[in-house]
Amino acid sequence: MNNEQLIYQQGPERVSTIPGWASKIAMEDLVQSIQWKQNKIRVYGKIYDEPRLTAWFGPAYTYSNIQWSATPMPIALQTLVDDLETQCDFKFNAVLCNYYRDGHDAMGWHSDNEPEMDQACIASISLGATRTLKFKERKGNKQFQVELSHGDLLVMEHMQTNWLHAIPKRLKVSEPRLNLTFRHIIER
Repeated sequence: MNNEQLIYQQGPERVSTIPGWASKIAMEDLVQSIQWKQNKIRVYGKIYDEPRLTAWFGPAYTYSNIQWSATPMPIALQTLVDDLETQCDFKFNAVLCNYYRDGHDAMGWHSDNEPEMDQACIASISLGATRTLKFKERKGNKQFQVELSHGDLLVMEHMQTNWLHAIPKRLKVSEPRLNLTFRHIIER
């Protein structure tokens, strides 16, 4: 990938970024054009509001007991898919949109390892406020993190089996962040 910065690599596991790759995208336009939803999630048997707003575009998909119906990709996001497929040499057919309203919104430790997802490559575009993305091994002590700013592209390759990632709360952050996570869902 052009202008990429390698963050982590061990065998096929790889995390890289291209700072500012999507910096010309107007976050506000996307935020206003997307119909956001705050889902309920179950954590250790208790039901909570998901700590962010989300929207889904692509084939039907389920994660954490949240079921998304098949939803056509808007033109603005399809244009990004086309550019990402060229950049990453990978086929994407879905995007999970995550809207973090401020530093109180977060995402706990998880991996994107649902059986219907091709885990070989996940591309993520950050828009708005700078936030930290943390990684830790499922089994082991390795950890690392990356600061993602407006327009940064992050690419995770083969990371979902052995690694977890999270966006922790940052109470001093008052600005919103939009994250677009592009995936390939295997349709059966």
